[in-house]
Amino acid sequence: MTDRTIICDAIRQRLLLEFRYGGLPRVVEPYVHGISTRGVEVLRAIQVGGSSNSGGFGYGKLWTVADITALRITTETFPADDPNYNPNDSAMQNIHCRIEREAAPDKT
Repeated sequence: MTDRTIICDAIRQRLLLEFRYGGLPRVVEPYVHGISTRGVEVLRAIQVGGSSNSGGFGYGKLWTVADITALRITTETFPADDPNYNPNDSAMQNIHCRIEREAAPDKT
């Protein structure tokens, strides 16, 4: 399975991803995967576990897919309820897969 397939499967199923990045273990909620405006394959995700050099927990961060190792999908789901999430991520010129926003309930 390619990294793209693994990432997009996790996004579609709303499952956490685990990987190593910068030599550290990471656990993230994946939201968007695609090609950045710089032409690099990236993942927009919120780190919720593992280690971080920058204290980068709780907000959407761009991860360079080429720098991700030991990528795997967990069996743990996440609610995909980040209020700052934008499905039309301006950091990406081409989106392969993303969490779709739920339609707002009709208030009539």
